[in-house]
Amino acid sequence: MSNQRRRAGERGAVGTIIIVWIVVTALVGVAVIDASSIFLTRFRLSDVASTAATQAANAYRGDRSVEGACQAAVQSIGSDDADAQIAKKNGCVVNPTTGQVTITVRKSAQTILAGRIDFTKHYAKVVVSETNGPSTL
Repeated sequence: MSNQRRRAGERGAVGTIIIVWIVVTALVGVAVIDASSIFLTRFRLSDVASTAATQAANAYRGDRSVEGACQAAVQSIGSDDADAQIAKKNGCVVNPTTGQVTITVRKSAQTILAGRIDFTKHYAKVVVSETNGPSTL
């Protein structure tokens, strides 16, 4: 009788270990998916900001208007990624001496958990700055 009880206890321990491993594997999988989403969002947003900075620098070179340059950047961002937004503070900075424009763009990455947990929310909010001058072509 004690032999049967011991075997039943071992089966319970093995089942518990299997459940723990499934939960740990699922959590690691979600973390990898979220990290990949944040990385890809940052990569894509960098391209969007770079294109917008070039467009703004070209517009500034044409008419020397900071407002016109920043408007060109906003239009470029909107056409490249509708979910991305130019930052409210220092989102478009024009250097009148060099004609270079710095664009700061922000977007929330599509994550499973990182954007929903208080201590990881800031990782899902991606902010990228790029500086470019007018194109030389």
